[in-house]
Amino acid sequence: MSNVRRFSLAVATALAACAAIVPGAQATWSSASWTLPTTSSQLAGASCASTTFCVLTGYQSGGTPRGLSYKYNGTTYSSVVPAATTAELYNVTCTSTTFCMGVGTDYATSTPAPHAESFNGTSWTTVTSATPTGATFTELAGIACPSTTSCFAAGRFQKASGTTPLVETYSGTSFSQTTVTPPTGTTNSQLNAIACSATTACTAVGGYDSASPRTPLIFRYNGTTWATQTAAVPAGSTYTELTGVACPSATVCHAVGYYLDSLSAEHALAETWNGTAWSTRAVADPSGGQDASLTGISCYSTTGCEAVGSYTNSTNLNVEKLAAGWNGTAWSLQSDARPMSVTDAQLIGVGCVSSSFCRAVGVSNYDGTTGVTGLRPAIDVGP
Repeated sequence: MSNVRRFSLAVATALAACAAIVPGAQATWSSASWTLPTTSSQLAGASCASTTFCVLTGYQSGGTPRGLSYKYNGTTYSSVVPAATTAELYNVTCTSTTFCMGVGTDYATSTPAPHAESFNGTSWTTVTSATPTGATFTELAGIACPSTTSCFAAGRFQKASGTTPLVETYSGTSFSQTTVTPPTGTTNSQLNAIACSATTACTAVGGYDSASPRTPLIFRYNGTTWATQTAAVPAGSTYTELTGVACPSATVCHAVGYYLDSLSAEHALAETWNGTAWSTRAVADPSGGQDASLTGISCYSTTGCEAVGSYTNSTNLNVEKLAAGWNGTAWSLQSDARPMSVTDAQLIGVGCVSSSFCRAVGVSNYDGTTGVTGLRPAIDVGP
């Protein structure tokens, strides 16, 4: 199951009413004004090259797999049809207003394959990717492009022996598979996100299973090889996974995700790499909330980041949007109210240009009071 889908399924299963607002928030997000698509769908990836250029990607939530994308021009959000008719797009990165790369999975055959498309500011074009030998399912979940001729995609592929992490490299023409070796004793593992501060400095994150409980998986690329790094694991955690990463410099990276405590309660997780080691950073549980997780992160400087995700309202079991900001010292929760016509909502991806310009995307479940029923993409503006 796609890491992206893991978070969207919660929306479809939790139904109630009333929005929850995080008290003590230092910044506020709001829903964007735009025209919702008429079909059940969601957005999962967001990237902005400037305040007048953002690209958002996602997929239909039911029926035939189909990608979804929108371009923001500073005023409006316009639908741009992806190149493939059988592929879903899980993430996107833009290095300029004329070069973006989106990745996901192509369901054209009975063995779903890795999928990539490039965007020139006007239209999408399919880019050849590599299917690992013997793979029965392959997914590209994360993408980073430090230049227009250098991209790194991360994900996973399934074989009879289990799930294995995948990294693919783009050199200006097509993607090819790169060897990454998970820790000894790993049974199942995957990569969920990747970030690069340069063509010779990338970090990919995810999780792996072994004799121990689920543990964060981190690979670091130095321009030649990919090597594992030791993640920071919260004390007492019984399951830990990293789902998003951002690296604003060669010696600073921030990763987010979630962990389960000894009582199986879920909490948001944030970690920081200082060029030498990873350490955890506290993220408070939302007031009146439970089962919090962060799924996406974007940094606009070495001391400024935004992360998004979701949590469950303890009172009525609604799924609520979660947003938090990093100021170089600590993470602070931010307000993002759910519209009254929406029963459940969550954020999955985020793209930032500055401390005052970000676009966060995800999915909302509409109750029909405004004429819209079911799952639709969410776009939030902030902070």
